[in-house]
Parts: sequence; structure tokens; C-alpha cells
Amino acid sequence: MEEIFVPISIFAAGVAIVWLFSHYNYKKRLTAHETLRLTLEKGQEVSPELIERMSFLNDPVKSDLRRGVLLIAFGVAFIILGAIMPHDEPEAMRGIIGVSSFPVVLGLAYLGLWKFSHD
Repeated sequence: MEEIFVPISIFAAGVAIVWLFSHYNYKKRLTAHETLRLTLEKGQEVSPELIERMSFLNDPVKSDLRRGVLLIAFGVAFIILGAIMPHDEPEAMRGIIGVSSFPVVLGLAYLGLWKFSHD
């Protein structure tokens, strides 16, 4: 049972994390648009400062930095998980490092995008 539960829970955790980030970003954009809609419905003037702040919600430069840091942290978390899990086979840690290399490399790519677009 444990041989099946651990891999399924690891991959389910990855899916849950991606879903949580997507859901949070969707809610954030929905709230911003709802605020703008209510402001316009009440006949209030939309200030340039409000529009500028709303444009920062989808700032790709900030998003690249955040995604890069989060993906690297996700990969490091996999490595730590592999190090603390008891395993009978010496190849188990190698597999965990292989799986964790994907988010780390993607995180480094996002950090590179942030660095080059930041200059």
C-alpha cells in the first residue's frame, strides 16, 4: 500500500500546488475587475493611479521573478523530501533528484527571463 500511496501523494501535491496558484491568480484578477466594474457602475471617475496599480497585477517581470523563486523552492522541497524519506534502494534518491530537476531548471529559466527583462 505504501509503495502506491507515496508516489500518488507526491504527484497529487504537485497538481494541488499548481491548481492553488492558478486559482489564487484567477481570484486576484477577478477581484480587481470587479472593483473596476463597481467603480464604473457607481459613476465614479477611475483615477490613473488605480489603472496603474491594476496593470501591476499582471506585470510579467514581477511574475517571472515570483515563478522562478517558487519553482526553485518546489524543486528543493522535492530534494529534501527524498533525503528524509527512508528508502531501501540507493537509486531512489537519484530518481527524486531527477524529478526535482525539472522545476529547478524551469525556475532558473524564469529567473533568467526576469534578469534580462529587468535591465
